[in-house]
Amino acid sequence: MTTEQKQVKAKPALKEVVAESAEKLGQASKEAQQKVTEAVTESAANVKAEAKGLQANVQDQAKELQTDVHNQVQTLKQDILQRIDTLKKQLNFSPKDLSELKEFVKTEFNAVIEDLSKLGKELKEDVSQISVKHKDHLAETFKRSKEHTLDVWKKVSEKAEEKPTLKS
Repeated sequence: MTTEQKQVKAKPALKEVVAESAEKLGQASKEAQQKVTEAVTESAANVKAEAKGLQANVQDQAKELQTDVHNQVQTLKQDILQRIDTLKKQLNFSPKDLSELKEFVKTEFNAVIEDLSKLGKELKEDVSQISVKHKDHLAETFKRSKEHTLDVWKKVSEKAEEKPTLKS
């Protein structure tokens, strides 16, 4: 065989090797892209599920706190009414004294209700702030996860775009 015939046979073999390598690289690129896409989807789903769970937990705690405050107010109200009844039975007041006592108790009771209303508002504000901080934290976590995923995606895309160069 002459040198030309050897080069002619070597060229098709080299082309076949290059084509196979390019095909394998393309397949590897597709597999990597699929894996990255699956990882991104799974990560997003996990973050969303965790966010929903934490949000539900915060809301449950807020509801429990409101229920507890409501129950304590009701208990306090019942205690005050019982004590007033006890005082009425123990003391013999004139109608004028009773009306003065009634006004005094109303005034004090309204002050207690006002204080409890303020406390309730403060509790609601605290729960809102906790909820906002929680949402901000989840948003930051999701943003970091997204950025990391996009970085990985870019690296995989860059590797897939790289083509083997042939030297003549």
